[in-house]
Amino acid sequence: MKRKYLTQEEIEKLLSATDRMPFPERNRCLILMAFIHGFRASELLGLRLS
Repeated sequence: MKRKYLTQEEIEKLLSATDRMPFPERNRCLILMAFIHGFRASELLGLRLS
């Protein structure tokens, strides 16, 4: 059976990959919000600043 979660190491790799992307702070924040709060991709994309 395939697991349905990421390991701590996989999460750390994702977070470190943001350093090589445009807007690293924004991307890191979105990844953390997804993991900490359980946001889906569609929910992250629907966020608006106010």
